[in-house]
Amino acid sequence: MVRLSGPRIALFGGAFDPPHLGHVLAATWAHCTAEVDEVWILPTAKHAYGKPMAPWAQRWELCQAAFAGLGFAHLRDDELRNPEGFTITLLERLRAAHPGHRWLLVGGTDTSRDLPNWHRGAELAGLVEVIAVPRRGYDDMHPGALPAISSTLVRERLRAGAGAGELLPARVGALIAERGWYR
Repeated sequence: MVRLSGPRIALFGGAFDPPHLGHVLAATWAHCTAEVDEVWILPTAKHAYGKPMAPWAQRWELCQAAFAGLGFAHLRDDELRNPEGFTITLLERLRAAHPGHRWLLVGGTDTSRDLPNWHRGAELAGLVEVIAVPRRGYDDMHPGALPAISSTLVRERLRAGAGAGELLPARVGALIAERGWYR
């Protein structure tokens, strides 16, 4: 195969509050189906719309545990230098720092549809290809739809003392239990 341009990098950003098996499966889906060279995991430092999140250092540590076994996944702290929290400003910085890379954006099938509503969404849509990851609750007819897992569900179960081990990578569950997070 002849490469026509630089590496194809899938950007997978999110609060990861906490990262769960759905996140790991989505990164794997992106890598396997979109022929990307790497998936960059980008925990949000500041949510663009003010959503409250656990401290960044906590979510970073959990992401280290969640994605450690995926050789194609690279945890990156670029969002710390994205004070606005907007995807387009992050992408502009990455494009300047890594000319020649081709950028893709990992999201649900709803992301392609919603992208025009994002901050400078029309411009963003012209700069990235969206890797639409099918998931239950949105894409129930898709034979490869990932399970319906959300960080909200995980946090609710942990707060209720119900446990969420089957929804989390083992190392993430162990860290949460050890540190008493999300109680």
